[in-house]
Order: sequence, then structure tokens, then C-alpha cells
Amino acid sequence: MSRVLVIGDLHLPAEHPEYYEFIKDLKRKYKTNKTVFIGDIVDHHAISFHKQHPEADSAMKEYSNIKESIKKWKRMFKEAVVCIGNHDERVYRLNSDAGIPSVYLKDYADVWDTPSWGWRHSHEIDGVMYSHGTGTSGLAPAFNTAKLTGSSWVMGHCHSVASISWIKAPNGNLIFGMNVGCGIDPTHIVMDYGKNHIKKPIISAGVVIDGHPYLEIM
Repeated sequence: MSRVLVIGDLHLPAEHPEYYEFIKDLKRKYKTNKTVFIGDIVDHHAISFHKQHPEADSAMKEYSNIKESIKKWKRMFKEAVVCIGNHDERVYRLNSDAGIPSVYLKDYADVWDTPSWGWRHSHEIDGVMYSHGTGTSGLAPAFNTAKLTGSSWVMGHCHSVASISWIKAPNGNLIFGMNVGCGIDPTHIVMDYGKNHIKKPIISAGVVIDGHPYLEIM
């Protein structure tokens, strides 16, 4: 069985300045042997469906900064899996809207020089499903998905939700839903849209050991 470290949304370059060391400490504390980035590794603020902040970086400057940040994460995690998030795939969605076939685009591992990271929308480890959570919302998005599917789920996406909820399925199996919070810096310029939101991001991460979830708040 696995000891899985689940890293919350980073939204590079808007990563919380203390989050990397926090994750390093969790890796050491729990002696994890598998790593899941729960998605939205990158923000793509400059390539957005929404209005860009006038003081934010250009697309190429943002790309350069993200590449440098990912190098740091690759040093800690030579191998990992990534749950592709809605921000990660912004370029691909815009490409589709323009009618350009995906064959003309590089895949995620090539774009971010992460050949040992497996980029997919969802992953299964020891019977637990891991997904970014695109399209989910509410107070318990992962738990709601667990109830619908009869399987345990771990998700990110909803920055202000960090929780674990359990239910016993009709067959007697215990299943859970865990939302892992995020690793963003809410004061970063690309997060300026949320400065007046009542609900604030919870800086946290998850660990799943032998199929049992744990939540750590920074």
C-alpha cells in the first residue's frame, strides 16, 4: 500500500512563499512514497477567459517564472502524478475554441519539462480516486462525489474547503471525501480578484496512508 502526499493547487506563480517548506516537512513527517499534485499547478493568468490585472506579467514572463518554480518542485519530486486542473488546461481549451486540432500542441510534460510526471485528469491509487474537482462546488465537493460514486475521492479546486467526511456504503465499506485546500498566496497580484471574498483560501495539504486520509493545515 502507498503513502501518498497530496499537494494542493499552486497556481504558479502565485504559490504561497512558505508552502514549499511546509510540503517538504510533510514528506519527511509521513515518509510518503507517492506524490499527487491535485491540479492547477499553473494559473495562466495572462492567458485567461477573464480580464487580466493590468499590472500582472505578460504571457511569456509568466511562463518563464512558472518554469523556474517547477524546477524547484521537480528537485523534491522527481516522480509524481498530476490531476489536470481547469487552469492548467486553459491553453488547450482556447485552442479548441479556435478550431485548432490538439495534434498541433505539445503535451503538458513537454511544455513544463516534467517527463517523469504523469499528467491526467484523474488517477486511482489503492482504490482512492484523485481528481482536481473541476466543476464541483459547495461545502463538501469531494464527499458529494464519493457519495455519488461509492468510491473515496480526493480533490482540490475549491480553495476555501479543507475537510474529510466519511460515509458507510450499503455494502459496508467506509468511503471518504477529502478536499485538500490549496497552496496559494492570496496577496499575489493574480489572486487580486478574491481580495474582498468572505471565504478565504485554506493553506493545507493531504496525506493518504494505506487508503486512510489525513489533512494538514499550514
